[in-house]
Amino acid sequence: MMQVQARLAEPFWRAVGQRNLTVDLASDGRIADLLDLLCELYPALTQELAEAPPHIFVGDEEAEMDTLLSENCQVHLVWAVAGG
Repeated sequence: MMQVQARLAEPFWRAVGQRNLTVDLASDGRIADLLDLLCELYPALTQELAEAPPHIFVGDEEAEMDTLLSENCQVHLVWAVAGG
């Protein structure tokens, strides 16, 4: 097991009630596994992610669903918005 830090931007954090989470994930965990776990722990997040799929970053690098995570990495879920 490893710990992963997740930082949720607007509107995702409102479904959870906090911006910063620390979760335990299998040592071979990927972004998809993290999202599955977060949706299991916070069911309201499932709808938010379906309605507004996030851009996901590990540290400063954009990540894909199959990106492998590491101990204490920082994962950011950011809502993609465009202004006019």
